[in-house]
Amino acid sequence: MTAFILPVLFFATAALYATVGFGGGSTYTALLVMMDDAIWRIPIIALICNITVVAAGSYLAVTRRAFVWQHAAPFFIASVPLAFIGGLIALRDETYITLLAISLLLAGLRLLLIGDKDIIASPTQSTGKAIAIGGALGLLSGMVGIGGGIFLAPILYYLRWADSKTIAALCSFFILVNSLAGLAGQLVKNGAGVIPEIAEVALPLMAATLLGGLLGARLLLEYLSPNKIQQITALLIIFVATRLLLQLYF
Repeated sequence: MTAFILPVLFFATAALYATVGFGGGSTYTALLVMMDDAIWRIPIIALICNITVVAAGSYLAVTRRAFVWQHAAPFFIASVPLAFIGGLIALRDETYITLLAISLLLAGLRLLLIGDKDIIASPTQSTGKAIAIGGALGLLSGMVGIGGGIFLAPILYYLRWADSKTIAALCSFFILVNSLAGLAGQLVKNGAGVIPEIAEVALPLMAATLLGGLLGARLLLEYLSPNKIQQITALLIIFVATRLLLQLYF
């Protein structure tokens, strides 16, 4: 039953998260935790599915000119090496889940409280601030095994860094590069011998998330209003955080 249900849930997750420029890694981790998968394997599977979703979404964002390179580049300077380092750090099971859940809950609540006026882009952005934010989120993302866009989006909305669709496209790329770096760190930490075991589980989930990601990215670029993007983002983050905390402590 799990072999059928999990791909369906991953498809739905990818479609929902791609509508806001995310890969869905946080919910993939929650689903795998609820299915009692091995904790060491969860970040690797989540990162692989993240990459699958945001690679498609990033391609669509670039071809439809929703992505602004000058807004994005500074975030990658420190985030990529620190995401790799974060992937090397071993965490206890309880520490891993708690860190992930609290981070998501704070991010979701902050985003939900941002008013419509904050969607308007600010005329100035600080490169140094972008590097610092990217580095901190890259390290955290590598540790918990997600791409980091779910943390980055509330910060960018708060700073009025760009309009909603540009933020969603930037977060999609941020997730892609950090997921690749974090995955490299996770594989180095666990050893190449885990690849066959991971592939057996990950391949059907990759197919499901690819289809879901393409659907969600199309909805993002063509049909959803900026305010709807913001609301969906906040509610998804809070839902995932709550599920993780309930799973761990109740």
